[in-house]
Amino acid sequence: MGISLTDLGNFATGAIERDREITNENLKIRAEELQANRDLMIAMKKDKYAADIAEYKKEKAKANEIKKLNAAAPNMTQESYATQYLIHNLGPAKYELMQKTDPEGLKDMIASFGSPRDYKFTMDRKSLDDQFSTDTKIINKGFANAIKDAKGDSFLINKILGKKSSVNDDVNANIEDQLKAAKIIKEETVGDDMDLSNIVFKDSTKRLRTPPETYNKVFNSVKDKASFKSLNDKDNLIDFIGLAKKMNFASDMNFKFNDKDDSIEGMGDSANAFLDTYKNTYNQVLNSFDAKVLYNINKSSTKLSSIINPQEIKNITEDILLKRESILTTGDKGFTSAITKNRQVMTTLPLSVVDMNNQALINGEKINIDIFKSNNIYQNFLKDKAESIYGTSEGDEGIRNIIKIQGFIERDKNNTLQITNELKNLLTPVSDKEDKSNIEENVNDTNVVTNTVAPDKVANEIENNQGKSNIILLPDGTGISDGKKKLTWEQLEKTKQTKNLKGKEKIAYDTWKAKQISKSDTTVNDNADTVFSNMVNKIEADITGS
Repeated sequence: MGISLTDLGNFATGAIERDREITNENLKIRAEELQANRDLMIAMKKDKYAADIAEYKKEKAKANEIKKLNAAAPNMTQESYATQYLIHNLGPAKYELMQKTDPEGLKDMIASFGSPRDYKFTMDRKSLDDQFSTDTKIINKGFANAIKDAKGDSFLINKILGKKSSVNDDVNANIEDQLKAAKIIKEETVGDDMDLSNIVFKDSTKRLRTPPETYNKVFNSVKDKASFKSLNDKDNLIDFIGLAKKMNFASDMNFKFNDKDDSIEGMGDSANAFLDTYKNTYNQVLNSFDAKVLYNINKSSTKLSSIINPQEIKNITEDILLKRESILTTGDKGFTSAITKNRQVMTTLPLSVVDMNNQALINGEKINIDIFKSNNIYQNFLKDKAESIYGTSEGDEGIRNIIKIQGFIERDKNNTLQITNELKNLLTPVSDKEDKSNIEENVNDTNVVTNTVAPDKVANEIENNQGKSNIILLPDGTGISDGKKKLTWEQLEKTKQTKNLKGKEKIAYDTWKAKQISKSDTTVNDNADTVFSNMVNKIEADITGS
């Protein structure tokens, strides 16, 4: 029995109906699937948009703070600006975390921050809005097209026409590709209207890294070994005597040496004051070395002992004192000079007043000081203050008064005393003073000398005053007097003025001297300075010709 055309038609009709049913079923399933994917992708985009807006608001707040910071930058230091900028840019939490975990790294970041900066946005509001709008359109259109394609996705027709089904296409992947292609990338800068290149900070200092404890331990040990503990420690005595000789201060007026002149057996007030000056200067030089500064030059602690050692400190100390040396001699320069007891004191401008760079801090400003002119100004200042405060700057009492004034200034490390600041104002360079004549007069004051009075000048003055002298012989034959103070022959010998005696004074001296020949040599002490016995012997030998 064969198949009729009717049967064939019925079969075809049934197949088409069945294909339509299957297509509708697939469409419903496909539509639901595509709708779910669309809703999910839209929801994800909404979440992303909301998160971006929240982040944008944070950045906007940062940008506003930094914009205010830049407006105030000209009145800020670099360190202050950099700190505030990093707090705003990183956020307080991250900034505090860096302080705890890497404090030195944070300090380096601040120190090397450089010039002011604006704030760079990672996004801007318009781009966020445009991106969300574009993404939504791409997603809706992509899924709408996918649903439309699914409606005509007939298995039978595809077979007849040889088409590939689109039901199995990865719609999500296609849409993601479109979203990537439509990505909007833009960076917004707040503060474009401000020219940051013209902002100059108030100051800029290079930050030094803090040395570790191990380095500090070595530094403190080396520094302690180099400290000036006593005059008899190591070579301190030899160095001190050597410096006093270089400064023409190692005379019998100030020191008593042993017979070999290599050891001190006694020191007068002036010598003790000079020793205090030496120790103060030495200690200030030693304390000028800073562990942090040295560490940032060379982080190896093995080099410290070659930089900080007694010999290096002594060399620097000696160089400073030699440049500032000035011997102040008090007393009468005439024939009666020994009666008024000529005395010496070494005056050197303290480092607390004028530092090692020859600068003084005056009214908050570093002023360059002419150290050589200042030496004489300092001497006049000491004498004036000794007279105005204590009544005299002459003789034993005067020299002690000058020493006291200098001691006050040397110990005033922070320049808190009025007397120290008065001195500093006098040391201001001449060009900065309205009344130059007063300073020049002080500098040229003939009462202030940098050495002892020359013997020939004393002799000339004795000769000139012979005719009008009111000198009388002491009744016991031991010396002379001007009616107020007496001068013994020992004191005349000490000042080497016996050779200038004439007339009755010379006869009286020779008589006294003859009585001394048979006596043993003695050391004379006038309660202010010690006379060296070996030097007295030499003077007597010169006079008597023995």
